[in-house]
Amino acid sequence: MKIKLRILATFFCIFGLGAFLSAQEFVSAKNYYGENLSPDTALANAYNAYADGDYQSASFLFRRALSDRRNQSDGALYMLVMADVQIGDWQSAYADAEYFLSSYPESEYAPLMKYQMGRALFNLGDHDKALMTLGDFCHENPDNMMYPSALFLIGECFYEGYDFDEARPFYECIVEKFPSDEKAKEAKYRLDSIDSYDRQEKLLYILQQTGENYLASKENYEKTLRRYELENLLGVRGKNASPYSEEAKGPSSQEAVSPKSEAEDAAPVNEPFSIQDALQRLKISAAEAQNLLDRENGR
Repeated sequence: MKIKLRILATFFCIFGLGAFLSAQEFVSAKNYYGENLSPDTALANAYNAYADGDYQSASFLFRRALSDRRNQSDGALYMLVMADVQIGDWQSAYADAEYFLSSYPESEYAPLMKYQMGRALFNLGDHDKALMTLGDFCHENPDNMMYPSALFLIGECFYEGYDFDEARPFYECIVEKFPSDEKAKEAKYRLDSIDSYDRQEKLLYILQQTGENYLASKENYEKTLRRYELENLLGVRGKNASPYSEEAKGPSSQEAVSPKSEAEDAAPVNEPFSIQDALQRLKISAAEAQNLLDRENGR
């Protein structure tokens, strides 16, 4: 009976602490402690798992170890946060880092925990809080080794929000002041992307302005052309022409065309209707009416 109770207790202990693990991950974690779930053994094997790159098992084992207050320390809790980061469990990483700062505010690892909180917030998509947290980290720790990485994440918060003007100074600072940092290459790539985007925006603006100017000029030209055509058809072009143009002088007496000759040149009646034909007929009618008035007045 005691054996069965011990097995049952072990079962609940395992799955109560590691319910988030898959069967394969649990088996992997079990390889580091066998059947012994004592916190002391879990702590020792958690470090081994982390060193082996088995971060999922390390996270599980550190939690098991830290369930015993005697194993709690800033070093062990720091390693738990780093294991969370390595497996991309950003929700746990943020919560564990926040707990770290409340428990060990004076620890040498405290600044790094502030950075990891900002990093977790960025990866969780909460860019506003990430900016505040990373901004505090940079303000308080300008000499920290993670300072360039924090600047890069701040730039990324703005970049992902398409606020390129705000992002640029942070990338430039990394490239200029930390050229040997691993983030310098990524920052240079971002700056190139922003420059390319700016060039495209300027080109689109120029094309838009050129297109608008072209359309405006085309519209004015077409309006002027239609007006000139209408004036010519109605025989009033000379009145509105510029006094300095050849058109304002009007045709000479030899060049004047009689209404009769224009009528003879008019399009046949059975042609399809068009606005030009209608205007031509209107012009002819106006000329004939004018001739009638001239004869009545004895001209």
